[in-house]
Amino acid sequence: MVIKSLKIFTGIGVFIILAWIIATTRVPRAPTAQPCTQEWFSYLDKNYFDISDGEGHGPDVGSGEWLGAVEVKSGLPRQSLLPMQQRCQLIQSQLERRTYIVNHDLRRAISF
Repeated sequence: MVIKSLKIFTGIGVFIILAWIIATTRVPRAPTAQPCTQEWFSYLDKNYFDISDGEGHGPDVGSGEWLGAVEVKSGLPRQSLLPMQQRCQLIQSQLERRTYIVNHDLRRAISF
């Protein structure tokens, strides 16, 4: 009886966790805003990668340091020697070519 109750409790727990993961995960589309504009930076910040440390600290959105972190999280090498517009265009191309599955609550993103 105890084992059966434990199995039911475990099953409910697994179901709740999976439901939460599914509810908080999304597959964003590539931004339609012009790369390197404030609208583009905001879209990436909101829909793709969490660049902060989880407590609201981190580089300013749109800064070179922030862009470097986005490059790494999108699967690109850091291109800090390139002009900013070119870096943004490379990121945009990567976002258009790949599919990203993002969960901000878990601070995870995968792509394929």
